[in-house]
Order: sequence, then C-alpha cells, then structure tokens
Amino acid sequence: MARGETMQRDVKPEKVVLAVAKAIEAKFDRGDWLTLGYETGYADRIREHPRLLRSLDWNDEDYSGHVLDMVEAILRPPGQYTGAGPYRISTKAIDEAHFAVAERMLGLPEWLTQHEPVLFSDIYGSQMADVGVDELQAAAKQLGLADVDEHAARIRRGIRDDPAQAIGSAKELLETVLKAVLGLHGNGPETKKDIPHLLKEANIALGLDPAGVRGSEPGAVQRRKTLGALANLVNSIAELRNAGFGTGHGLSQRPTLDVATARLAVSAAVTAATFYIEAHAAEQV
Repeated sequence: MARGETMQRDVKPEKVVLAVAKAIEAKFDRGDWLTLGYETGYADRIREHPRLLRSLDWNDEDYSGHVLDMVEAILRPPGQYTGAGPYRISTKAIDEAHFAVAERMLGLPEWLTQHEPVLFSDIYGSQMADVGVDELQAAAKQLGLADVDEHAARIRRGIRDDPAQAIGSAKELLETVLKAVLGLHGNGPETKKDIPHLLKEANIALGLDPAGVRGSEPGAVQRRKTLGALANLVNSIAELRNAGFGTGHGLSQRPTLDVATARLAVSAAVTAATFYIEAHAAEQV
C-alpha cells in the first residue's frame, strides 16, 4: 500500500490495523468512536456493534478484540470485502482515506514513537536512526524532557517527505534542549534568545568555556574546537530556516531543499542536542 506521507510502501496491512487498534484502545472514548464513525461513514456500524461501546463503558476484558474487529472493518477498502462475517477483512490493501482520518485523530506517529516503537518502525520506517534520534530520545527521557519526543517525531516524519519541516523542528529541538539546560522556561523575555547566544550561555553554564571548570581538562581544547565546528553547522539551521527552507515563516512559494542537505543540518542539531543533554546530566550526578 502507498500513502503520500511517510508510511512505507511495503508495510503489511495487519501491522496498520494492529497499530490503529492499540492506539484507539489507549486513547478513545465513546465520543471519539462516534467521531471516527461519522468521518468514515461507519457511525451506524459502530452503534450497532453488539459489544464494542458496551465493553468500553464497562471496561470489559473483551474490549480489545472488539476494537480489532471494528478497525478491520473501517480500514478495509470499499468493494474489496470477501469475508464471511460483518467485521472481517480479507484484502491485502488498506483504505487510505479512512486510515488518514484515524491517523490524524490519534496522532498516530507520535503515539507509536512513545508507546510502540517497533510498530512505528514497521509502518513508518526507521528513517532517522542514522542521525541519532533514538539516542537523543533516550538521553532526554532520563532528564524528563518530554518536549523532545514531539520534536523527534516531527523530524522522523519530515526528513524525506518535508525537509523544511524537519529543519524547522530541528531548530526548535535544539532551542528546547538549550533552554532546558539553562533553566529557561515559559515565554518570558529572558527566553527570547537565538541559538548562538543559547550555545554560548550553555557552554558557560556547563563549564565548557576556556575559563570554566572543565576548560583545562584533557581534550578540552579539542572539544572546544569540535563544539565550535558543530555550532557553525547548527547555526546554519537557523540561516536555512530564515532563508525560507524551514517551516515557520508562512512563505507561500518556499524553495525546495534536497534531503541530503536537510539530513546534514538535522544531524548537526540532533548531535548537539544529545551532547548538551548528556553534559547537563553529568553535572547533576
């Protein structure tokens, strides 16, 4: 099956059904079910199911099975049903329009990233594994930086299908991490600083500058050179975004950026963010 966004072309339909069912079971209430029904034309089928909503209301053990039944029915393509029962699917395809509704309502990629990473990989692919997003998320989780997961999910989705989105999200990711390191929260005037200033202040806060507590330890000079080179790459993200290659400026005729350049910029941001999270964590020990 194919989809115009980030879903893999060779994904198995049963994986899609399972992913949607798991997310629905975790997130949906009665109103969500009916909204999904109205948007897909299955509202009557949902109401008439003998056990679905009842088992949800009563938190019955058989709810999971009924969710799978209904998800299979909703995601099967019209006109291709050949099963014997009213809630079975025997086709190799998925109704892409119905899936798009469920995906949007559930925030499926983000939910899978946090709760079912294997299914995320099965459906959307590990498109960002080589730029270190997994390591970044693991490090951020240790410090309780929940916002990093949201940025990482957007980067995963955008790196191939919307490089501008990936760059915009990478810039926001780095800003989020640096502000967390500096204890800058909220939207006050003290938080309105660009990446170069945030990098400089983070280096001072962590003792990585020449006058800092870590400024004379073995390898400190080489580390500063490496961080300086990395900072130049990271700063280019802001320049690319300001030039219209990244999201956030409302441009209607934005120039197209190639995936290789986007990956380079995003990789720099992810590497820098991971470093500063880990350096900050070391300071807390």
